[in-house]
Amino acid sequence: MNEKTILVIEDDFRIQEFLCNAVLTPAGYAVLTASDGQEGLERALAERPDVILLDLMLPRLSGLNVMSLLQKQNCHIPTIVLTAYSSEQEILKAFRLGAKDFLQKPFTVEDVWAAIEKALAEERLRQERENLTQALAQANQRLQQQVQNWATLNDIARAISATLEEPEVFRRVVQNITRILQIEACSLLLVDQETDELEFVVTLKSDQARYSAFRLKPGQGIAGWVAKHGEPLLIPDVTKDSRFYAQVDQNTGFESRSILCVPLKAKGRVIGVLEAINKRGQAGDTRFTKEDLEMLTALASWVAVAVENARLNRATRDMAAAAALKQTVTAMAHHINNRLMAFSLELDGLEIGGAVDQHAVGTIIASARRSIQEVSAVIKALDRLEEIHTIPYVGEAEMIDIEDALREQLSQDVQAHLTASQRRPG
Repeated sequence: MNEKTILVIEDDFRIQEFLCNAVLTPAGYAVLTASDGQEGLERALAERPDVILLDLMLPRLSGLNVMSLLQKQNCHIPTIVLTAYSSEQEILKAFRLGAKDFLQKPFTVEDVWAAIEKALAEERLRQERENLTQALAQANQRLQQQVQNWATLNDIARAISATLEEPEVFRRVVQNITRILQIEACSLLLVDQETDELEFVVTLKSDQARYSAFRLKPGQGIAGWVAKHGEPLLIPDVTKDSRFYAQVDQNTGFESRSILCVPLKAKGRVIGVLEAINKRGQAGDTRFTKEDLEMLTALASWVAVAVENARLNRATRDMAAAAALKQTVTAMAHHINNRLMAFSLELDGLEIGGAVDQHAVGTIIASARRSIQEVSAVIKALDRLEEIHTIPYVGEAEMIDIEDALREQLSQDVQAHLTASQRRPG
């Protein structure tokens, strides 16, 4: 049974009856009829049939006018023109207006069937071509979006691997998320491991990053709920959600309308959350979608790595700085203590010897001056080091190797002292 609908616009009752009863109904088509051009136009616009059989010579509104008005209404229905006598110019006008075929009266049943099938086949091809074009356009749009997503993920990956300060890593991360999800603002909140509070480490709005120490108590607000339960939330309207904490907007001067929030997880625990705020959709559609949720959830795993990497970089730098300080202090203590110890032993010997003559006093003064010069040389040697090398000290402890630099510094100091002595008068 054919489910296609045919509209017959024909003022000759005998031809209309022939088409309906002898041609279309036996072939399984659903049939609509109209006896003048105005009625036919109204039925075509209201019913949207699959094919129109249209007589050119009609009362109230001609066939050509019907086609022209349908075209103006953006109603493109395959039309087969029926006429007993028409000029070649009228036939050309009909084809310019979109007519698919032309049947000269009188026509046979087979002529009508063939013309209808041809029109339907052309319409199917046109529809398939249109669907294919639309599908290709959508696929191209998705591909472009995916390329953009990959570029953003690459930026996040570079932020993860870069040895940047934490604020800069976090700013880059939320900047890319804001771009990929097309949102007005994005916040990164991290859990304080001692208090379980959520701290706003960075919020990005219109490419302006804000860093604040504003905190949410455990479980407070939408972000607090996500951190506590480890589950994402998609809130289309925050004013209708009891978990929304309006104090955040009051502190930031920002108006949250819709929120997408996902947890950041590392090693099986929640270390923070990502909040996407106010979708900037096309054609006024500002609702977050499941696709947005899936994308932010995927990004969250990358961001968690970025956060852990930034923390590790900081801890590594802190450890390196502490180790370098310890090695420096050890080197200073070793060299300075040795010289002070030698001077202290000389003083002890002088004290044990009892009476002190002028020669002994001069010796001690010279030794004191030498010790001061050597301690000063240790400080200068440390300051002039261009490359740091360490050597074992005691047990697992190490100290900075300044032996070569110290010898060179002492030699320079001696030479400077001699030069100065030669310049002094007498």
